[in-house]
Amino acid sequence: MLLRRVIDHVEAQNWTAVALDFVIVVMGVFIGIQVSNWNDARALREREEVYLEQLLIDLESDRLTGERGVSSANSVDAAAEALLAVLQGDPEGSNVDDAELMRILPYAGYAYLPQGNATTYNEMISTGALGLMESVELKRAFGEYYARLSAGRQWDALLREEQFAYRAAIRGLLTREQFAWARAHAALTPEELPPAPEFDRAEFLERARGRPEIIDSLRSMGAVQQRLRDDSRDMAARAEALAERVKTELND
Repeated sequence: MLLRRVIDHVEAQNWTAVALDFVIVVMGVFIGIQVSNWNDARALREREEVYLEQLLIDLESDRLTGERGVSSANSVDAAAEALLAVLQGDPEGSNVDDAELMRILPYAGYAYLPQGNATTYNEMISTGALGLMESVELKRAFGEYYARLSAGRQWDALLREEQFAYRAAIRGLLTREQFAWARAHAALTPEELPPAPEFDRAEFLERARGRPEIIDSLRSMGAVQQRLRDDSRDMAARAEALAERVKTELND
């Protein structure tokens, strides 16, 4: 229709109408391209928002992991201090009853290593979706965040070695039944503990005090818990701060 009209206007030498038809064609093409670009930009923005919302879920997971790590380090430290008091004959050790002593023996050498959740970030890298992130500053912040999490894990093997050394030091001090009971109720407070298996405290102390490596390992584990506490606290704080930046980006 439009082409036929242009031809008619040319044959009639109606140049004003030809010019007007040309403007209409150009404007139509321009508007069509712009609409297509707007639709593409909106689709990309929607995909970015989906990824940002998934990253928020991962960051919340990291924050909780960090808080759990701090709590675990504090709890294990308390168990180690109580066990040291018992083994060294300190007055505070008399407050630790047999059930609590059984519970804290394996728990005092526990190490909770905080692992960040990089599922969405790794997916964005592998699929090229990281380019969807419009903010260069936010993209850089995520890169620095996950690089720091990865760098912090370079000491995990050494921390595990300390844990294994403690496990070796206490090996055989509890029977299989006692050890299973202690593991099953490791997270409980003394008031929450159910009846414990039979336990000969005097025999246990005689054998345990004959192993000075236990005390050495407990003291060494104090440095391990401090490292884990610092890593966990740092993870929680950074995850929370980065999550706030993501929320700001989503609200803009």
